[in-house]
Amino acid sequence: MDSGVAELVSFFQALKRGSLFAYFILMFLVLIGLALVIGAYKRIVSKRLRAASNATQANLETIAVLRKRALGVKERDDELRKRELEVEGRDELKDVFNDTNTEPRHDPERPEPQRQVLKGSRRALNESVSHITIGLKDVQNRSKQISKG
Repeated sequence: MDSGVAELVSFFQALKRGSLFAYFILMFLVLIGLALVIGAYKRIVSKRLRAASNATQANLETIAVLRKRALGVKERDDELRKRELEVEGRDELKDVFNDTNTEPRHDPERPEPQRQVLKGSRRALNESVSHITIGLKDVQNRSKQISKG
C-alpha cells in the first residue's frame, strides 16, 4: 500500500516538475476515463430509444389493425346504405305504378334490421376511432416520460 502511495507521490512530483512523460500518462488516463463515460452514456441512450421504438411500433401496429377494422366497417356500412336506397327506390316505384298515395312501410317504434345494423356499424366505427386517438395519446405520454427519464 505504501509503495502505491509512494508511486503516486512521485508521479505528481514529476508532473509538478514538468515531465513530459508524466503529462502523456495523465492525458492517456483522462482519455480512457472520457471514453468510458461516453460509452456508458451511449449505451443508456440506445436502451431508452430501443424501448421507446418498440412501444411505438406496437402502438402503430395496433393503430393499423384498428384502421383496417374501421375501413371494413365503413365498407359494410356503405353496402348497407346502397341496399337501403335500392329498397326505398323499389318502394317508391311500386307506389308510382300502383297509383296509391300510401306512405312507405316504416314502423317508427321498431327500426328495420338494416337500420339496426347501420347503427351498430356506426357505433363500432366511433369506438375504433376513439381507440386510435387513445393509442396516440398513450404513445405521446410514453415518449414524454422517456424523454424526461
